[in-house]
Amino acid sequence: MAAAKPKKRIKFVKRAQRKFVRMAGPPGSARLGRDVDVDISTTMGGGVCDFTNIKMPWTVKYDEYFYGLSGTLTIRVGRKAYHIKAGDGLWLPANTKLVYEAKAKATAIYMIYPVNWRAIEAKKAKKKK
Repeated sequence: MAAAKPKKRIKFVKRAQRKFVRMAGPPGSARLGRDVDVDISTTMGGGVCDFTNIKMPWTVKYDEYFYGLSGTLTIRVGRKAYHIKAGDGLWLPANTKLVYEAKAKATAIYMIYPVNWRAIEAKKAKKKK
């Protein structure tokens, strides 16, 4: 059975209507407000993320871009630390091993490509079996 195609429509998200999903914590918190996801896009995803008092290792399976809104989000890649503050931007290529870190609350806009990275990774895992 083929997956349903996302509806092509304009989506406007008011701050008060944004629904955040907890990705990590406690201790601390990492949350995503997915404004653009597989329900409406076949290519890119994005929204608002916030990190509070957390250190979270991750490997991005997608290209990712951050634009800082408030606080300081530190992304560590190997020995290099990128401190994203309001107005700063950072692009990360797929398969980058990193650590998201925030000592207080940090908020950023994020964008990812491809938005369907979870399905792609699931197909890869099935092929390995």
